[in-house]
Amino acid sequence: MRRPIATFLVLASVLLMVACSHRNSVSYKDDVKKALEQAELKDITVSEDQDKNTITLGGTVHSDDAKAKAADVAKAAANTRIIANEISVQPVGSQSEAKDVASNLDDAIEKNYKAALISSGLEKQHVNFKAKNGVLTLTGSVHNANDRQHAEKLAAGIPNVQQVLNQIEVRR
Repeated sequence: MRRPIATFLVLASVLLMVACSHRNSVSYKDDVKKALEQAELKDITVSEDQDKNTITLGGTVHSDDAKAKAADVAKAAANTRIIANEISVQPVGSQSEAKDVASNLDDAIEKNYKAALISSGLEKQHVNFKAKNGVLTLTGSVHNANDRQHAEKLAAGIPNVQQVLNQIEVRR
């Protein structure tokens, strides 16, 4: 009697693990791309990192409203994925200047964040960062969850940061 019950429990556990892992491996990239096209946002690029549960939007639009609309459409189509909105806003007739401004802002964000890490003592940990069109992506590793949260809070307080994507891992 015990053997069939044990076999059943093992089989049920395996099926549950397969079902859960399958759910995490579902791609939303195509759904997001279709939704953006239906919203007449055809010039937006979409990439997905399933391991980090992230959809990244790229490309250019001509207004902040179009950038916000793209994020809203992507969030609606991406289920539980985190949306990193790296879309560049380049107003018609000012594309070249807008690129230069965005690049300078990203450089300033990175310099200011580096200074914030130093002043907080977090520079000794392995926090890496990259700014792109106002999105500050944090990677690397820290010693504990409080340091991870502190790094994110510092990033959110940097001028011109529109979004923080915290992908820092906690070392155990």
